[in-house]
Amino acid sequence: MAGEASAVVDDKGWLYHPYFPDHWKRCPLYSLAQWVNGLAFRNIQFSDSGLPVIKIAEIKGGISGQTKFTQQTFDDAVRVRYGDLLFSWSGQPETSIDAFWWRDPEGWLNQHIFRVTPTEGIDPVFFYYLLRYLKPNFVGIARNKQTTGLGHITKRDLENLEAAYPRLPEQRAIAHILGSLDDKIELNRQMAQTLESIARAIFKSWFVDFDPVVVNALRAGNSIPDKFTKRAARYRDNPDELSLSEEIQCQFPDRFQDSELGPIPERWEIGPLKQIASLSTKTRV
Repeated sequence: MAGEASAVVDDKGWLYHPYFPDHWKRCPLYSLAQWVNGLAFRNIQFSDSGLPVIKIAEIKGGISGQTKFTQQTFDDAVRVRYGDLLFSWSGQPETSIDAFWWRDPEGWLNQHIFRVTPTEGIDPVFFYYLLRYLKPNFVGIARNKQTTGLGHITKRDLENLEAAYPRLPEQRAIAHILGSLDDKIELNRQMAQTLESIARAIFKSWFVDFDPVVVNALRAGNSIPDKFTKRAARYRDNPDELSLSEEIQCQFPDRFQDSELGPIPERWEIGPLKQIASLSTKTRV
């Protein structure tokens, strides 16, 4: 019997027996939570209003114009609320099968997603990071059953997959550390997104709307093309709004000239991108 059990372990390999610290208690992953699968909705159940039907698209991208809604009522077990832990068990293994926190309004859970409620003695945040830690295992298991680009994790897989957990104080300490790191990563992501938005706005102001040229033309008393008269009126009423240093401002012309694309700054030229840049085929873009 022992030899048979060892053969089963060797056959399953690391996919079903990931590494955990020796002092953690081992058990099947499935036993650590309640796993409630969503519903298979039909088109006849959808409406223009009501609660959203939460699919993997909503989990990853939020409520959008593609989201389906329903006014019908279902079992409260498949009602998703803010802060619920969700596990997508079917889809493209690398991008869809994963654990997520729901951070949007209430809705109804679609099929192929589990609403996960950890059992007593298991910290929910720790369990979230446990699922994230097992992501490579989920991907590997799903790949083994992948058809037409899709793979899945079944209840039996969750029952066969070994998990482990420490005492509750250690769980909470781990959750706090990893949660703090995630918060910092999210803050950095938001800052990068803000900086990108600022960069886009500056580029549009300088090289699409030609605001510095408009301001210089106003100062010099030169004519403003009709295309930029609204922007000229804006800066005529608020001359300091652009707030560029004189060192930068003086780099731009104070006149416009006609071109096949419409008015452009004086002495600027129109040409193909290859005149000013080259693309190396050895570098992946």
